[in-house]
Amino acid sequence: MGATVLVCSFLVAAALLWTTGDGAGGLMVWPPEFKKRCGLCVDVHFVAAKLGGVKASCSGFFEARGDSRKACADAFASSFSSLLQRGKNVDHRDAAAACALVGFCERKSAGGFSAAAPSSLPDVRVAKGFGTKPYDQVRVSVISQSAAAPSTANGFEFDYSAPFKYRWTNNTISSSMVSVENGRRELTIGGAKLTISVPSQGQGVAGVFIADPCISSSSITGLVGCWFGKKFQTEERIPALLNMFAGDGNSSFWGVLGDNWYDRTGEATKAVFEKIDMGVKSKIFLTVAGNHDYWIVSPTVSTTADQYGNGHFQWYAQDSKAAENLLPGATHQAPFNYSIDPSKGHSLFGGNLPAIENGFYYNQIGNLGFIGFSGAYTYAETLPLLTEACAWAGNTGDSMKALILVGHWDTENMGAQDKMDVPTLYDSIKTLPGCDAFEAKKTLKFLMGHTHCNVPHPHGHNNTGFMIAGQGMEGCGNFGVPVLDSTENRLRLYYFPIVAKDGTDTYDAVSSCVTSKGWRACLSLAETWLDQTI
Repeated sequence: MGATVLVCSFLVAAALLWTTGDGAGGLMVWPPEFKKRCGLCVDVHFVAAKLGGVKASCSGFFEARGDSRKACADAFASSFSSLLQRGKNVDHRDAAAACALVGFCERKSAGGFSAAAPSSLPDVRVAKGFGTKPYDQVRVSVISQSAAAPSTANGFEFDYSAPFKYRWTNNTISSSMVSVENGRRELTIGGAKLTISVPSQGQGVAGVFIADPCISSSSITGLVGCWFGKKFQTEERIPALLNMFAGDGNSSFWGVLGDNWYDRTGEATKAVFEKIDMGVKSKIFLTVAGNHDYWIVSPTVSTTADQYGNGHFQWYAQDSKAAENLLPGATHQAPFNYSIDPSKGHSLFGGNLPAIENGFYYNQIGNLGFIGFSGAYTYAETLPLLTEACAWAGNTGDSMKALILVGHWDTENMGAQDKMDVPTLYDSIKTLPGCDAFEAKKTLKFLMGHTHCNVPHPHGHNNTGFMIAGQGMEGCGNFGVPVLDSTENRLRLYYFPIVAKDGTDTYDAVSSCVTSKGWRACLSLAETWLDQTI
């Protein structure tokens, strides 16, 4: 998310959530749409535990609003008392359990919480193998809320299975590298059959990318900033559009480029993924972290309840630099670098970013190469990895026709380090050995989010860069589906408008056409942002 909404601090923004009516038992009256704001309630309780009481916490949240301070304290007095009885070492899970007492978080038998009913199908992730691995390698992972790994069959087993560390710890990840010989492999996981497909190396491919998707129920940032969520119906339409476009037989991959659902605690993300079809989840997925995947508000107003990217890199399970040396059969070895505890050295405010290797990758899908990175790290930290990625791309031969840099920030703010926004980094890497060859052929491109618009050629990078962050947050007020296509010896970027800036809504027409014919037969409904020979 850009700076336009979040120039105010977390404490000021939080005040927008409260009303001051009298409810049963003296509790505050919450508007119905706030009832499952688990993450919001956790903020109050977590801070209260650190400051010594609900009154102190509410005073901090509502310094200038005496009525809201009192309503806050009245609402949470009994639940906070229960929280303290759980012990002195309070973390966000304890706070969530207390919030269940006031109807903000749903209880689970294991003591955790969830905002959605569990799915009977495995929650699958497929990530393309890191670039130095054999081309046919993918990482297959399953996210569950059970301590046990899901069942498998036909000789396939997970190499690693363990609970998440540090954040979103009510989840378990089971993961393994898999060889997909001859472009196709069938697996049985949790009793469900799924097909993993990898396009032939050098083959033209197509896929869907979005960035900054929001639903207003996810967090305080989603509530305050998801201005167009109801108008665009993002909670239902974004999963439905992903099922239509990414689930289409013409699509080989899909991706979300940061600020994924504006979720600090994981409930909103889980609820969204339960609406995404298995056929989509079985396709190759790419992602990068955005500022709100690290800090739900901003790095200057952060607490130890923020996820600091830990929920993100475990939930989406990319085959990153951290897993470079793990091949099939690397039993019991985590595919992540867990060496940095996000809360170490911080009792309430601030925190630590995860190891950079967890958020950096490069890989090849068909005739496209991808470099994924995070702008939260310094240029000095990232440059050796970029140099390595460019050298790798330059050595792939004729099979790679274009190289795509994928990141989040389009400008240097809200946690992006100096020279680490995507356009600036593109201008840097286009001179690196390997990347320079693609730049010379005009086939080095970039995709990004952050400023909430869907526009081609941002910041003067004509036919080179594309912003795809119009997915419900405040900003330009447009909404649509971008499709990257490298078939027929051309590189094209199509954009299917769903809601235009003037309010024109074409969802019904687009969904009817794509559902019945496939997106490639519906290009008359799309804008062409890029079309060049490769």
